Amino acid sequence: MKNLIVLFAFLFYSVLISAQASQDPEFTKGFILLGKLSNGFTSGFKSSTPDLYLGGIGLNPQITVAENVLRVGANAGMTYNNKKLSGLFGPMLALKIKTLDTKYMGSYANIHLLAEANWGTAKQQMAGGGLAVELFKKIHLGITAQRDYHFNTWWFQSFIGVSLSKSKESDD
Repeated sequence: MKNLIVLFAFLFYSVLISAQASQDPEFTKGFILLGKLSNGFTSGFKSSTPDLYLGGIGLNPQITVAENVLRVGANAGMTYNNKKLSGLFGPMLALKIKTLDTKYMGSYANIHLLAEANWGTAKQQMAGGGLAVELFKKIHLGITAQRDYHFNTWWFQSFIGVSLSKSKESDD
């Protein structure tokens, strides 16, 4: 187990150093604010618990802590589930795994992993993650799965996010 942890730490720092050495324009230094709209369902995976519609709207401020690699942020928003409105809030991480680019036009997107923990005003206690794509530093599309440990259910969502923060002019 100790060797596995050392291997993981070595790989993480190798990726971190190589990403910082490149001229990657994705996950640049600074702050972003996303407005998110989500849609999905909750399920207990039992015949006695019905699958319920889940929708939400929220804000997701993020700051880059490891340039070209890692953003840390927070979730805050409202959800509609089980015929009730409730608030959700919690921390999140975004780890960039791939930049999508063209030979002559530069990068147009990145793919990143998400890790989230959320607590709700209706006693939700969730942890989970997902996969997202950021297009032209403006639009975010993704899917997430989170386990609600209080209600013993899973939340499956897709989302679209729009950057609400002003873009910086590059120094070319």
